Amino acid sequence: MLSTAVPEVPGIADIQVEPGNLLQVAKIINDQADDLDDKLRQKLIDLRIDAPAADVVSSTAVDAWNRLVATGEGSYATRVQNYIKNLRNLASKLRQAAEHYQVSEGDRAAAFGDRGAGRS
Repeated sequence: MLSTAVPEVPGIADIQVEPGNLLQVAKIINDQADDLDDKLRQKLIDLRIDAPAADVVSSTAVDAWNRLVATGEGSYATRVQNYIKNLRNLASKLRQAAEHYQVSEGDRAAAFGDRGAGRS
């Protein structure tokens, strides 16, 4: 069934990433979104079909197919496009978390004055 064919993207609270790896994980997720987007664009041409004949049955069936698979609001292609968008949003949130973590680390370091890590 199509409703379960496209997985959900985990939320930022659902994954655990070491703070030092946030940007790397964000890049990997974004790269995967780009790859999936490229593949979808290539395959979308094949997903949409033309009616084999000009009769009512053929045109109605093909219209239903195209709406379900390629062009409709709840189509498989639209679900995959939403999945790609959500992957990109997750990558963006990870980049924001990395920025927040760097600021937080800087604030904590400033609170210790001129005593840096590794100093005696």
